[in-house]
Amino acid sequence: MSVTVFSVHAQTAREEAPSSFQWVIRVRGGAPVHVGGMFPRTDTPDELGPRFTLYEDQAGRKPLCSVARQTTGTSPHGGFAVTGPDGNVLGVLRPPARRSRWRPRYEMELPDGTRLVGRGGTIGAWALYVVLSPLTLIYNVASLVGGYGLDWHLPTRTAWRTEGGPGAGRAPLRFYGITDKYKVRTARLDPRVAYAQAVLHYWSS
Repeated sequence: MSVTVFSVHAQTAREEAPSSFQWVIRVRGGAPVHVGGMFPRTDTPDELGPRFTLYEDQAGRKPLCSVARQTTGTSPHGGFAVTGPDGNVLGVLRPPARRSRWRPRYEMELPDGTRLVGRGGTIGAWALYVVLSPLTLIYNVASLVGGYGLDWHLPTRTAWRTEGGPGAGRAPLRFYGITDKYKVRTARLDPRVAYAQAVLHYWSS
């Protein structure tokens, strides 16, 4: 099964790209994907949320897909539609509520009706966190004594799986919190939808 590994990074000044590009998706063994659009601060009310486009070229002439909140008339609702250059909807993304901090829920709804759900912090990640928490506590106490401050983070590893399906096995999309990398199984999920989900995940985290 084909697997693509990628990560989301803030665009740096040294990367010669149009100023409208905020982020770049670095794909292992492939060309980077550039991201440009509007990204309101997560602590600032904005009913439309982020609106952005992914490009396969640095010139911004070859869009892969666009992401914007679904609307009915003049009222926004639901999630964010991922639309291909031909106008077809590739999927709908539903990020967690801004106030959701405990295992935030991310949803992807695909055209065939499949719903993939990912929660921040997998069960395995939390189990490892509990086992290692005494060592983490000792490390942070030593850091405080040494004047370095706290470095305590909750588990963020996320696996998007079919809602109602088995909670084990190979997930179509995974986020590895320690390395900040994503892994998408392209036979089960369009990479463009995975890239868009990663950008929303990065923005809302």
